[in-house]
Amino acid sequence: MTGGTRGGNTVGIGELATRTGLPVKTIRYYSDIGLLPECGRSPGGHRRYAADALPRLRQIQRLRALGTPIAAIAAVMAGERSLAELVTRELDAVQEQLREATWRREVFRALDDCPGPERPRRLALLAGVGSPDDAHDRLVRYWHWALPADLPHRLAQAVIDGAVPAPPAAPTTANVLAYAELHAVATAEDRRRQPQPHQVGDVASFYAGLLDAYGLAGEALVSGRPDLRAQALDHFVRAYARIGGHDDTPAFRARLRARFRRGTRAGSFSLRYWRQALAITGETPPPSATSGQGHLAAPLAALHHQVAGLPLSANTRRGHTRRGISG
Repeated sequence: MTGGTRGGNTVGIGELATRTGLPVKTIRYYSDIGLLPECGRSPGGHRRYAADALPRLRQIQRLRALGTPIAAIAAVMAGERSLAELVTRELDAVQEQLREATWRREVFRALDDCPGPERPRRLALLAGVGSPDDAHDRLVRYWHWALPADLPHRLAQAVIDGAVPAPPAAPTTANVLAYAELHAVATAEDRRRQPQPHQVGDVASFYAGLLDAYGLAGEALVSGRPDLRAQALDHFVRAYARIGGHDDTPAFRARLRARFRRGTRAGSFSLRYWRQALAITGETPPPSATSGQGHLAAPLAALHHQVAGLPLSANTRRGHTRRGISG
């Protein structure tokens, strides 16, 4: 073993080992990778360290005891990152690991808590998702494909922000299954495009009108204000009336109601998509951090129910019926 004799203002590797309880080979490793620079050698060739080596080594030792990666410690020891920044980054990393582990746990719960004949279908469904973040990216790509190519970027981004739910940070089994079903709908061969210019003419006005209606409907859901609910319905109907050159009349509303009722048929793409989105986001999701617009599923469900007069889902929450959607 190398000696631990002091030499001037330096300290030997043996003394560092004694003072910290670390093996000499560990301290030598830290030296070799640059975490604990040596300041020279003794006449006998033993490593010598500056006077600040002991507190430096103790800092390394404490961070390693918390499982901190060597690369992160090296950034702090080199002054490239503060201790506070390291703590923040490591906390973020742990939270991400926890999110991934929670998602995986719920995937296996979903497979465990189902009848045997259903398990192969669920396995294929959940395996198709892979990473929830990858699934989210595929949902975003679907909407980029589905929306009109000439839709202004700001409007397209607002629709995508509202139409694609983020994977829940603390998912339940039901959330995981709904996300998998949503992903399957959006990646299936029968997925459909959203209204295009040949269908709606001025796509910017149409989508802007719909987003205004969804925004008012979302406020109405949160506040319970009937005046906002009525305004949202008016905006929604006018958006559809304008694209066909119609006025918002009782006769037009009757035709729109019939159209939306036809859209509630079993197997409808939109019904399947928005019903799963609603199961993920809930009735009154918080606003999006990017657009300020909350997820569209709940406002869309409310508006479609107002137009069609049909409850499209029998899910119950807090003693009242959650409405599904069509369209």
